[in-house]
Amino acid sequence: MKLYTSITLLFCLMVGILQAQPKSLPDSIRVEFPDYQSIITFELRKYEDNKEVIRNFPSQLEDMLHHINSSLTESARNKPQQIDMVYVDSKNGEEKYTLLAKEFQDEVTKVTVSQQAIVELLPPGWEVHIKMKEAEIRIYAPSMERLTELSHVNLESVITHLNNKPETKQQMRFGLISRIIFKDGNVEEDQTTHRIPNDMLGLHAGAGIGLIRDKFYPEFNFTTSFYFANRYKENHQRISALYELKLFTGRTTEGNYLSWPASFLSLSYAMNFSKDRTRWTGLGAGFLVHNRSDLFTGKTLKLFIESDIGSPKLNIVPEFYLTNDYKQAMFGLKLNYKF
Repeated sequence: MKLYTSITLLFCLMVGILQAQPKSLPDSIRVEFPDYQSIITFELRKYEDNKEVIRNFPSQLEDMLHHINSSLTESARNKPQQIDMVYVDSKNGEEKYTLLAKEFQDEVTKVTVSQQAIVELLPPGWEVHIKMKEAEIRIYAPSMERLTELSHVNLESVITHLNNKPETKQQMRFGLISRIIFKDGNVEEDQTTHRIPNDMLGLHAGAGIGLIRDKFYPEFNFTTSFYFANRYKENHQRISALYELKLFTGRTTEGNYLSWPASFLSLSYAMNFSKDRTRWTGLGAGFLVHNRSDLFTGKTLKLFIESDIGSPKLNIVPEFYLTNDYKQAMFGLKLNYKF
């Protein structure tokens, strides 16, 4: 009994601390029940589209507990269990899931420490993980009795509360992190914020070999890229600024070989359409800023296409040039390697 009293006090102390628990989905809504010493975490692909998961949770849990009670002995129901419930796709559209119950062999108390202070203390209890296509639900309850009480809780006030939060109306690329204290059938306190996407800045050096008309040339380039992630922490868009130095060669009247460099400044925009791994496809444009070669004259514009060929470091770049003050067209092809 002293242990349960301690956890209740710790729940109250945690009101001022917003915890960022690991999550595989963008939106995480953690609901704490000091009255029941229990926690439910809803991880959703998008709250606005999947909030029915919260509304339907009590009946879902009640159905699950019916199967658990019918499959476990009375002695097993009095011991901490780990329950995994996984919904699987059914060809005929019927609801289908697998349920696995496993008794904890070592009963341990889990302590979470933040900034050298204990912010959460969970004694041995029931841990339930429900996995669906659009959501995952994680439950902690100290006993079967507490789990049963959770199945009778009406969470409509949680949805009403979140619907009125500005963070749920401006999700876009942002994930939602919410921590709610639920007591006496209502939301007592909450902390809700956005999770910022994993946008990044990349600095890349590269080298390659290209062909324009009948001339092969080496190239060295430097790229600054801004990567913009989607709600699922995946790099989705990329904006790049490039400096390219093309080293053309030729003979002087005396028969000596000389390097005739030409350099371009370019901008490109690319998107990642692949879900398996990052694969960029993009368009870009550049202007000639320095020229000593005999290929380009006057104002010169370059248009190009970026595409991966199986490696994030190697890509083939078709190029289209408008030179001689945009009056003359030339085609080129470049194989570029990014260090």
